[in-house]
Amino acid sequence: MARLSAVARSAIAMLAVILVVDATARADEPMELRDPQPRWISVRFENSPLDQPGQLATQYTAALPAWFEPGGASNRARVTIAGPTLETGWFEGHRLRTGSFSDFVWIFDASSGDVLSARLRGTLIRRLEFGVLGSDVDLPFEAEMTTRSAVGYKAVRHTLGQLVFPFCERAEHGCTLIAPVRYDSRTGYVNAVGSIVARAMGAAARTFSPLGEAIFSERADAPRASEDFAAAH
Repeated sequence: MARLSAVARSAIAMLAVILVVDATARADEPMELRDPQPRWISVRFENSPLDQPGQLATQYTAALPAWFEPGGASNRARVTIAGPTLETGWFEGHRLRTGSFSDFVWIFDASSGDVLSARLRGTLIRRLEFGVLGSDVDLPFEAEMTTRSAVGYKAVRHTLGQLVFPFCERAEHGCTLIAPVRYDSRTGYVNAVGSIVARAMGAAARTFSPLGEAIFSERADAPRASEDFAAAH
């Protein structure tokens, strides 16, 4: 085989660089809601401190794998983040019951970008204080968010050693409303708002949920086989 000329070698090297840069750029592109092809995508969740539920677009997790597929109804899309991925990739700094987290399932209206529902449940372990005494208690929770209406929280309460931001949904005295943001196809950003219901010792509390703020992106190098998604569970 004839040896490649210096010009040909340079052209091939430049092409390789272009391909790598192009793949990187496409990997960072926002999720395309109107592409019904089942595929892996990425999501980064906003991860502000628990005592600042109204803080937006400041701190994010690393990119986590998520599975995109048609939502089972016309013009809907479903995104699923596996429970074990959440436990190790987002809530790794929290004490929790391993294996207790459900998948985090998002249902989008593919035309408007609205989040019709985003649901998650799991069990955290919290240290509750009873005067000078304390005890570790399982705290099962269920979170549900949408972008269909604004909701918010009231002034923080200190309950059994925990910070609690009571849920509210009207522009009344003491209620800080957070406006939802439907999925932005230019940036991949969305902020679905809602509530968390947590239970402990026979009692339940409903608080504001900051878990619906995220950035969704395409993954240029991701496999598209549904078997890979099944294997991840």
